[in-house]
Amino acid sequence: MPYLIGGVTADYNNLIARTPAEFRSLNNIDVRTRHRVTAIEPEKRRVLVADLAGGENSLVEYTSLLVATGAVAFVPPVEGRDLDGVFPLRVLADALGIMDYISRETPTRAVVVGAGPIGLEMCEALRRLGMGVTLLEMAEQVMPLIDPELASDVQAVLEREGVTCLLGERLEGIEGAGRARRVITGSGAVEADLVILGIGIRPNVGLASEAGVELGARGAIRVDRNLSTNLPGVFAAGDCATTTNTVTGAEAWIPLGSTARKQGRAAGERLSGADTQFPGVQGTSVVKCFDLTVGRTGLTPSEAEAAGFEPVDTVMEAPSLHEYYPDGGNMHLKLTAEKETGRLLGAQVVGEMESGADRRLDVFAMAVRASLSADDLQYLDLAYAPPYSTAVDAAIIAGNLLSGAVYGKTCGCTPEGLD
Repeated sequence: MPYLIGGVTADYNNLIARTPAEFRSLNNIDVRTRHRVTAIEPEKRRVLVADLAGGENSLVEYTSLLVATGAVAFVPPVEGRDLDGVFPLRVLADALGIMDYISRETPTRAVVVGAGPIGLEMCEALRRLGMGVTLLEMAEQVMPLIDPELASDVQAVLEREGVTCLLGERLEGIEGAGRARRVITGSGAVEADLVILGIGIRPNVGLASEAGVELGARGAIRVDRNLSTNLPGVFAAGDCATTTNTVTGAEAWIPLGSTARKQGRAAGERLSGADTQFPGVQGTSVVKCFDLTVGRTGLTPSEAEAAGFEPVDTVMEAPSLHEYYPDGGNMHLKLTAEKETGRLLGAQVVGEMESGADRRLDVFAMAVRASLSADDLQYLDLAYAPPYSTAVDAAIIAGNLLSGAVYGKTCGCTPEGLD
């Protein structure tokens, strides 16, 4: 949706994966839009449905029920959140509302609240439209999902592209007479005639919880590997449901579009009678921030320590290509391993778009999923030719350095650590 708002995608219809008519014609699925399930009666295996167009209620029986209610945008309970010009960004209607507002009111100063992936994408989109943009983040860094030494690269690019970063600042309120005019922070005010709330999401579990479905991590619906809930015949998948962190083995809530898609497929097979199980995910994600690729997979060092591991890590910068070959770009990588076994626990990447940092992230994601060690990384058989990588790829060099850290052969630290 940020790419639709910023003009990269021309037609919102291209964002619709499949229409109700296509579901009917291609799959013989009875899709009932403008209907709302208002209650689940698990003991009678039926749901109460309100027809929002016709105004009538009905009861629909089920053999199996899949709850896929997703998540909702978190809107903080601050004064002014209902003013015109204040938008969350969660569903397509939000994006269309933002586009209509921009067309109608021609805002020139925007505040984006939240420096996560959606916040970064919206900063780029609004700068493409020529707006002045201020990014407001409660944490002391942008992209709190990655470690500070890599996040500083992201902040530098944001500021180079004209985004003002206000870090360690909390949204206190929004002021204006019917329309947003300024954002109030803990230390002052920022003029704004458009406010995007990219603070985060919460699992949409009210309907399931009222029916007696058990909740788990972060308040999401607790499911097992069969995607079953505690109620007979009731399943859940997507952003409303928990999953298993494949690195730690613990229950987790990792709401990503890719996770929801895979859970949905597994649930569909399960409901169709297959013995499919969903193994879990490790939280691999990537985002474009102007000309940077920013991503992570698995655990950061602090997350690994919190999970009971003794982590070691290494940080490196590397070019994607030899200097004699044109193009390419630089990457900043951070890898985390378990000290005792050398097992790769996680990786973080920040790289210029030309660096292929996303490709290296996928290498690390596969290595984490396969429980490869730092030693294994050193001898990966990766494709090489001058237009694509250096003779010893950055992923392999990172394995060299990480292996040295695991065995105590090398000692590296940041300037802060040296001090």
